[in-house]
Amino acid sequence: MNDSLMDVKQTAAYLKMNKMTVYKLAKAGKIPAFKIASEWRFKKEVIDQWLLGQLEHKPEFRNIGIAQSLPKQKSILVVDDEEVIREYFQKVLFDYRVMVAASGEEALALLRHDRPDLVLLDIRLPGIDGIQTLKKIKEFDKNITVIMLSAFGDQNTSKQAAKFGAYAFLSKPFDLTETKTILEAASANKKIKKT
Repeated sequence: MNDSLMDVKQTAAYLKMNKMTVYKLAKAGKIPAFKIASEWRFKKEVIDQWLLGQLEHKPEFRNIGIAQSLPKQKSILVVDDEEVIREYFQKVLFDYRVMVAASGEEALALLRHDRPDLVLLDIRLPGIDGIQTLKKIKEFDKNITVIMLSAFGDQNTSKQAAKFGAYAFLSKPFDLTETKTILEAASANKKIKKT
């Protein structure tokens, strides 16, 4: 077993928090965590970076040297009604602070108090669909980079998403290398080379 992986109890002891608080933070996507089976797991190195990121927002800790030497962790909001997709991205995108939402409405509510650097947005969602959610995200903040996800990708949907400001389009099942390449390019605000 990887020594740097902690469960809820170990993370709560490490952060000197209540176990239920850690569980609720993980469930809400406010602390970097992922699930193995049905149990939340936390990577110690990522928790350290997250903790320092939290301290940077407090004036009394703003000038501590270690926080300034660490790169700021990018955040991603994954919007998909399939739990397995949300959990997949929480597991594989450990370089990012991953937040999750199961619907467009939930994503828009989350945006009001936590602005992600990137959004992975499913086209087919219950309630307002991905295209409508994309339009509302861009109305809220046109600088948020949105990458569309779909199992039902077609030319018209791609064109419609691009028209409303989508950065790229990923088709399910996802190729992890392609996904990470697109995310790195999006993080650096680079144009994607068409192949």
